Amino acid sequence: MRLEQIYPAVRKFVTRVTDVKEEHGYWVALEESYFYPESGGQPADRGTLNDLKVRDVQLKAGIVWHQVDQKIEGTVTGVIDDAVRTDHAAQHTAQHVISAILQDEFNIKTLSFRTGSEESTLDIEAGEWNDALQARLEKRLRHVITSALPITANEYDEAAALALPLRKTPQVTGKIRVVQIGELDYSACGGTHLESTADLELIVLTGQERIRGNIRLMYVAKGRAFELLTKERRALREAAQLLSAKKEQLPQAVEELKQDVVRLNRMIETVQAAHVRTELNKLLASTEDWIFVNHAEEALPFSEKLVKAIAEAGRLGLIWNESAKKLLMQGSSPVHLGKFAKVHLKTFNGRGGGSEHVAQAMFNTHEDAVAYIERLKEEQVT
Repeated sequence: MRLEQIYPAVRKFVTRVTDVKEEHGYWVALEESYFYPESGGQPADRGTLNDLKVRDVQLKAGIVWHQVDQKIEGTVTGVIDDAVRTDHAAQHTAQHVISAILQDEFNIKTLSFRTGSEESTLDIEAGEWNDALQARLEKRLRHVITSALPITANEYDEAAALALPLRKTPQVTGKIRVVQIGELDYSACGGTHLESTADLELIVLTGQERIRGNIRLMYVAKGRAFELLTKERRALREAAQLLSAKKEQLPQAVEELKQDVVRLNRMIETVQAAHVRTELNKLLASTEDWIFVNHAEEALPFSEKLVKAIAEAGRLGLIWNESAKKLLMQGSSPVHLGKFAKVHLKTFNGRGGGSEHVAQAMFNTHEDAVAYIERLKEEQVT
């Protein structure tokens, strides 16, 4: 076993540099290292070497390499970030517990695991996941945490390890490190763990999604769980204050708010349709076959409705929307709007395209759009 596996409590040590290589910074090998290298879905430790930040730790060909920003030689003092180590150990221990319960109580296998910067994920071999299953899992998790099951790690000969009720067949041979959680779980594992399930304090399942025909569960444990609950409780309190409701009344208040939004959108659509008709009647007073409108402040949806109405009235509509920097073109024209755009847009620093009677183009400036329209007019005349 590596030193951080034999002596997991070590956070500070003195040793010597044995090798240095330069690759995206400097990578330092040490005579002795208690840093945990990234492996099996668990991130590497963080800390310092002679007060230089250790940005990554990787195991290559049996050598633990530490990434730092400057070259280091001679004697070094290594300090492991206890908060990061404890957090990673908590998320990893939670994974062992969740996976063991899923296999023991639900006959569901774990496919993969990853500790993220905010939440951890567990891909499980299941076609569905529902509230009833989650409630059962959460109840069992609370029981395991309060039971304060001891967590130990020991190295066994291969035959002795395989004689244990391992949750999964080891991927290594020879000496095998087995992490045991009471009688709940036996797993071949090289990661870091807490000393008791009680140290987990709390595990919160935060979400789920379907991934490649299976289910991905998201969760947080220990400090991350309390931080999440504090953040969500604050958000609930603020939302309740904004809606003048109690926290338990929020679902009803939000549903009422959604209905209000639906009604307001219908009113807006009615008013907007009337506005389009009014503007259209003014524009149709012109005898020109094509109608250009400059919308300096109007919202894009209004411009889109108006250009469509112009086209339906038998004219060619050209509307420049300043906020979107977009030229809308729609209607009957002797020029194929899409083909014209393909040939000429680059000349006017534009991009876009379309079909024979409908096209759109983005321009950097109003002047570019106007110049493009003038060129389109010339093409129609010829």
